[in-house]
Amino acid sequence: MPTFSDPKQGEREYFTRIGDAGRLHAMRKPFGDEHCTRHVINISVLFSLLPPPPGRIVEFGCGTGWLSLILAERGYEVVGIDIAPEAIAIAEQLRQERQIPHASFRVADYEEVTIDPPADYVIFHDALHHAESEDAALRAAYAALKPGGMTICIEPGDGHSQSPGSIHAVKEFGVHEKDMPPRKIIRHARAAGFRRHLVLPWPWDHMRHLYRPAYSRATGPADLLGRRLLSVLRTLRNLFVTRAQGVVLLWK
Repeated sequence: MPTFSDPKQGEREYFTRIGDAGRLHAMRKPFGDEHCTRHVINISVLFSLLPPPPGRIVEFGCGTGWLSLILAERGYEVVGIDIAPEAIAIAEQLRQERQIPHASFRVADYEEVTIDPPADYVIFHDALHHAESEDAALRAAYAALKPGGMTICIEPGDGHSQSPGSIHAVKEFGVHEKDMPPRKIIRHARAAGFRRHLVLPWPWDHMRHLYRPAYSRATGPADLLGRRLLSVLRTLRNLFVTRAQGVVLLWK
């Protein structure tokens, strides 16, 4: 079994190590991914939170750039940052194939990157939990923003590091897979200088409890009502007690 002493190097080499099938899977996101529904819900959330274009967005940890490209197609000016050269090469390939003019990509460590000119928004989408140093990553995000700019964090919360997929990724590829609940993000964001924050419900948590596939005949009015009540109670507990999961907004 592979062993790794430098998780950051694992992040740099991840898209090389996953092979052709893994890279093809990454290129087909969000629609070719097993988490397609969650990704599409998150896209809708971002479109709801962001004012209409124009606006300048930097995505930290963009991977193959699928989210950056969608945001650029919406009309935003988007810069995608990722530590993995192979991922950025794929992102640039996809940008050229789709002829999307408002996106650009850079190979860089988002814990150290300098963004000039500054952005209106920074997005971490399933990316901050891969950081070597959350403090450094959020300091870089803070520095990348205009005064009054906002960072949006949509991250896995409590328990993520112990999921089977995370355990496999750490053992096989040597990457970081951390829990990144709102309470942790907020603590590091305050240290980085962010002046205000807001925690919103994690959208996938609502969707998976409020909706079931149409082919599920067991679903009836009483069942749906119970799921709605459970979702509301879980949301209130997350927002006001555990802060175990949620979308985090941070203002400079």
